[in-house]
Amino acid sequence: MELTTAKNYLLLTERIGKKPMLRTRFTAQAYFVLAALFDLVDQRILDIGETISIKDDQEFAELPDYLSIFKSELTDEIKQGHDLQTQLAIITSWDIANQLYEGLGAGLLADQLVEKKSVKNNLDTHVIYLPKDAARKQVQDYLRNQITGAKVSHDAVNLVLILSELDALKWVFTDKEELANLTAAFQQKVAGDAFYIKEKALAKVAQDVITKKKFWYDSWLS
Repeated sequence: MELTTAKNYLLLTERIGKKPMLRTRFTAQAYFVLAALFDLVDQRILDIGETISIKDDQEFAELPDYLSIFKSELTDEIKQGHDLQTQLAIITSWDIANQLYEGLGAGLLADQLVEKKSVKNNLDTHVIYLPKDAARKQVQDYLRNQITGAKVSHDAVNLVLILSELDALKWVFTDKEELANLTAAFQQKVAGDAFYIKEKALAKVAQDVITKKKFWYDSWLS
């Protein structure tokens, strides 16, 4: 079981800057969990129609330990019969995002794609998995080759969708002309594609969930 979209998202997104992205930024964290959800749907472990459901009970039960909170909260949502938007609130869980981050980060560290860093931010110290430049470039090249190739893989579609929602493709492809060409090529390839249409609709629901939760946080903190 490979969470390809989530791994590639981490490699492109995590950086020190002013804040460690996947340790402190709510929106970046939520889309990280959504990336993992996309992966589980693509691998036919979960299914999403009117609601999220478990498609392969055995595979779901055998998911790695770093998805234990995700499994528990999703199972509870399904048992309670909540609608899709309510179920998708799990992507805004800080606990799920951090457990997922630790699990995937440890694997990327073992593969020597990231370095473990301790970063002090305001009064807090965060341990992050900082991607190596070569690892970032590998994902950039992968996306570029997918978009310009014969067919875009599902995980590449997922990643482009998420980066588009975050308005982050411009940070992946910094040359404006290249970005415009790649965006046009991607749209041409996925136009009318059933998988893309379904994932885009799901991303829109997820965006609404994230926005509402962010407004709730802002009002609570103000």
